[in-house]
Amino acid sequence: MIGLVLWLAVITAVVLVWFFFRQGGYKRDALSAPPGPDWVKTEERFVDPTSGETLDVWFDPKTGERAYVRASRSV
Repeated sequence: MIGLVLWLAVITAVVLVWFFFRQGGYKRDALSAPPGPDWVKTEERFVDPTSGETLDVWFDPKTGERAYVRASRSV
């Protein structure tokens, strides 16, 4: 019986986490400039479907964190 309750609790927790993340609960705001001097610009670039802005992806090799920076507009 305890095993069944634990199993249901784990399944419920997974569903709740999925629900909140699916609803856009985890969204990073785009930055106007790279977050720091140790960050490296990747080759990745995409258009954010929500804002329509073109974003470059920056990467911190120490932590593995990624940041999204508004692409500079070159004429």
